[in-house]
Amino acid sequence: MSKLLQAVEMTPEIVTELKQRQNQPPPDRTPVREERDVLLPSLGDWAFHGLVGEFIMALSPHTEADPAALLVQTLVAFGAAAGRGPHLILDGSRHQPNEYAVIVGASGKGRKGTSWARIKSVFEGADAEFSNHRIKTGLSSGEGLIFQVRDPIESYDIKKGEMAISDPGVEDKRLLAIEPEFASVLKVLERDGNLLSPILRSAWDGGKLSPLTKSHPIEATDSHVSLIGHITEEELVRRLTETEAANGFGNRILWVFSRRARLLPFGGQFGPEKIEEFGSRFRSRLEAARIIGPMGMTEDFKRLWERIYPDLSEGKGGLSGGLTSRAEAHAMRLGMIYALVDGSPNMEADHLRAALEIVAYVQDTVRWIFGESLGDPVSDAILEGLKSGPKTRTELARIFGNHKSARLIDRAVKSLAGGGRIVSTTEKTAGRERTVWHLGAEKAK
Repeated sequence: MSKLLQAVEMTPEIVTELKQRQNQPPPDRTPVREERDVLLPSLGDWAFHGLVGEFIMALSPHTEADPAALLVQTLVAFGAAAGRGPHLILDGSRHQPNEYAVIVGASGKGRKGTSWARIKSVFEGADAEFSNHRIKTGLSSGEGLIFQVRDPIESYDIKKGEMAISDPGVEDKRLLAIEPEFASVLKVLERDGNLLSPILRSAWDGGKLSPLTKSHPIEATDSHVSLIGHITEEELVRRLTETEAANGFGNRILWVFSRRARLLPFGGQFGPEKIEEFGSRFRSRLEAARIIGPMGMTEDFKRLWERIYPDLSEGKGGLSGGLTSRAEAHAMRLGMIYALVDGSPNMEADHLRAALEIVAYVQDTVRWIFGESLGDPVSDAILEGLKSGPKTRTELARIFGNHKSARLIDRAVKSLAGGGRIVSTTEKTAGRERTVWHLGAEKAK
């Protein structure tokens, strides 16, 4: 069970359910230790709820892919195929079942591509139109993304002397962008003037998409954009810039750690009959989802949400905190998708419990990858330097070989002190008192 759920009061119903689950064989998720002396993220049983959990349990023994990667990509794909009809209005914001997820693993060992290939084969049976025409690869610009979900375009017809439709646009506004090399997307975001980041942020929110330039008259309304990316841990650390981590792009993504679950030298036996079976079952649930409008919440859901909301919405510091600062929004969207997969117009407590397990897994993934990094190289270097002992302002400058400006160092020191990560003391000298910086009490432990 995740730390999030452990914080919730254990009701008799939850205790009974947990006892029942204890009698069931758990999925193969043996914790693995790698070069760091910490456990890799582990996904709790609650996440494998309902039809989607049944699918992952049936598929897992026949693939080397990580169950967490399989599960999250299945949920994202289902939410993408369901469309923007099912929705919630919370605090004035519309939430629909579109999500972004990036699978993070070791190159050649994370089985990232394998995980998506299995899922796509099932969705080809669940919704052939969506799978064949609304799954695209190759995010290179914001304008290119808008083009895939564009509204009809009008232009002046000289012969008729009036405005006329020159491009009928795209009728099906669903889009699932698959990026097997997500590092290339992050590289694109580094280019000056590229609009992909703000367009992706707006698309996650479900807002109107427009490049806001006269040279690109296209725009898109009522779009339903989802994203699945694959990247290695090394590429993510190298490519995710401080800007994208802080501007709301990174926290709109479910970061999911993936490692090879098992060795299958000759592959598995998840044959055509199983693919057809689950494709048919997902198809019936998608058909039901598309006629749902506003979604409801059961009383049990509301009570659980009230208990967990303070912890979900609490701001946390550092790069890890920034990348997981939309936990409450992700929990709600994932809860919606779990409900839709169950064929329910109402979100129940079990749907939220399942969603919270994924949110906790994402938080663990981010902490595993980025640790206590702040996302600011200057601040990170100061913290690392202070581990060897207290330092004066002059000694802090020497950490950078006196190649960083006083302005940058002072800004970092002010930020670290404001967050309680470092503290200062004064020491008397033969001349003026001097200020000495130390790690804060929590950092020094």
